[in-house]
Amino acid sequence: MEFKQLITDFAKRHSVENLVAVDNAAALDIDGIIVTIVAKDDALVLSADVGDPPSEGAAVFSDLLLEANMQSGVVFAKVPEPGQYVAVKRLQLALLDNDGFDAALEAFVNQVETWRRLLADFRPIAKTAAEGAAGEKPSFGSSGFMPV
Repeated sequence: MEFKQLITDFAKRHSVENLVAVDNAAALDIDGIIVTIVAKDDALVLSADVGDPPSEGAAVFSDLLLEANMQSGVVFAKVPEPGQYVAVKRLQLALLDNDGFDAALEAFVNQVETWRRLLADFRPIAKTAAEGAAGEKPSFGSSGFMPV
């Protein structure tokens, strides 16, 4: 199916006003999640912000996202500017019909919502862990060697 037709049909089916494909791109606000859809070559690329890295435990959360890359069909990354986590999914345009597009979009939004919740829940846990670790005396001392 052609990209512009897919977007036009989606807008009609879901009564979305002012949704148009401009320069092979469109953006949708679905439950507060802005999904950008770009037609590139023979594919659609869906992307959405997941959120800002947590101030504590960012490396741990990044590891969780890296593991999710192998399992979810969505690729998670950190955009250098403005430094946010994003989710990206590539769909083969030739394999999509209206129902398939709706299902893929819904699954993508659900994954973004899940990771946004996980990030929100992770922040207080990471902060508590960082505060607890700040009060502990390091085993190896400030020089990196164990006192004898």
